[in-house]
Amino acid sequence: MFNMKEKFYLDTNLIVNYFCNRNKKQYELAKELFTKAKQKNIELVLLSEIVIEVEYSLNKHYGYNREQIQIELLSLAKSQYIYIDHREAVIQAINLYCLTTIDLVDCILYSKAKADNAEVLSFDTDFKKLKKKSPLS
Repeated sequence: MFNMKEKFYLDTNLIVNYFCNRNKKQYELAKELFTKAKQKNIELVLLSEIVIEVEYSLNKHYGYNREQIQIELLSLAKSQYIYIDHREAVIQAINLYCLTTIDLVDCILYSKAKADNAEVLSFDTDFKKLKKKSPLS
């Protein structure tokens, strides 16, 4: 019989609390969960939808600028102990977000499409701007 690790999906409030240390007890719990994941005792999953919510929260509620948000989000996205579907596309999107004034959701959509050798169908001119800025083009 094999031993399955517990798996947890990360939510926005846990991540924002970890970054902003809003509540000491919750911060310590989040820190403990990340440590357990680093030690491979549990599995953590981060959805790109949550990455978008974290960006919004850090920007709108905590006044983080794009560079600060990039640093925080990349610290998660590059963490090998956190599972992220389309990791490289999410990392690329976070970097594009910092280089432009384009919303993170559009950067993620663009990067995922490029990773899948596809185009984005949109009337939004931001995708044309992303083509000029992206090394993926």
